[in-house]
Amino acid sequence: MNLYEKDFLLKTFLLVDEVNDEKIINSLLEDVLKNNIYYHKPTNVVAKHTKFSFLNENENFYNFLKSIKKQIHSIFKSNFRIIEAWANIYNQNDYTRLHHHRQSDAFSGILYLTDSPGPGTYFPEYDLTIHEKKGRFVLFHGYLSHEVKKFNYTKDRITIAFNCGEVGYEDKNTEIKIIR
Repeated sequence: MNLYEKDFLLKTFLLVDEVNDEKIINSLLEDVLKNNIYYHKPTNVVAKHTKFSFLNENENFYNFLKSIKKQIHSIFKSNFRIIEAWANIYNQNDYTRLHHHRQSDAFSGILYLTDSPGPGTYFPEYDLTIHEKKGRFVLFHGYLSHEVKKFNYTKDRITIAFNCGEVGYEDKNTEIKIIR
């Protein structure tokens, strides 16, 4: 048996920007609020959230992705597909455990749909907290760990989280929506 081991450095990224199109943000917020929110156990999100595929085919979510095409292409140059996209609603003492999205071989993201005086999203590898602001979004490498600490929210903190994958050979003949 031959076992080869070597440490490799992995280049990561974290991009923070804002969408100023109120129509897109409000449409997504409406889509989240008009649907049933489920508690799924076990998961890293200890708050109300939708199914992980909830927004995979949502036209408003696609409009959001199209509106940030320039920012996406600054961190990922290839075509990509949505692996999963879901909504989270945090209130009293809700949180998200420290975790990563290594299944996302393109990028992961968070879109804040509400302003909230909350704890933000903490990325320990960068020692950086991104604070909640309606329309702010974060695109990040799936290997980056992140968490939302417990907080006594005075109003709901609503976010969309998503994971995107590189379009591979097996995707070329399937019925998936590819973002170009």
